[in-house]
Amino acid sequence: MTEQGTPPAEEGQAPTPEQLAAAFAHQLGRTPVRDVLLQTMATFADMAGIRLGLGPEGDERRDLAQARQAIEVLRALVDVAEEQIGAAQARPFREPLAALQLAYARAAEGGAGGGGPGGGEGAEKPGAPDAAPADEVRSDAASRLWVPPGTRRD
Repeated sequence: MTEQGTPPAEEGQAPTPEQLAAAFAHQLGRTPVRDVLLQTMATFADMAGIRLGLGPEGDERRDLAQARQAIEVLRALVDVAEEQIGAAQARPFREPLAALQLAYARAAEGGAGGGGPGGGEGAEKPGAPDAAPADEVRSDAASRLWVPPGTRRD
C-alpha cells in the first residue's frame, strides 16, 4: 500500500483508473472545503476573463455566453463563500467579479462575440464589431487575469 492508501502500480506501469480514483478520493478527504471553494472561485474568475477575450489567446477563446455563465457561477460562489467562510475570505473576489461583470456588459453592449472565433452559441448580437474595451487590453491580455493575492505575476 502507498501512503495514500492505494496499492502501488507496478514499476514502469501507469496507475489503473481505480488507483487514480482512490488516490483522488483520499486527497479530497484531506483537503479542506474552504481551499477547494477558493480555488474554484479563482478558476471561474480566470475562465470568465479568458472567455471575454482577455486571456493570452485573446479573441480566439472569446465566447460571451460562456463568459456570462462563468461570471454567474462566480457570483453565486462568492455569496456562498461569504456566508460559509466569512466576508474577509470572499472579499478578494468581489473586485475581480465586478470588473468581469463590467467587461461583460461592455462586450455585450458592443455586440462582440458572435461572428468571430469563440463567439459561441447564444452570444449576443452575432457579427457585430469587437468592443473597444477589449481592444485596449489586448496588448497585455495575460496580465489582466485575476490571481490570488500574494501570487507573483511573471
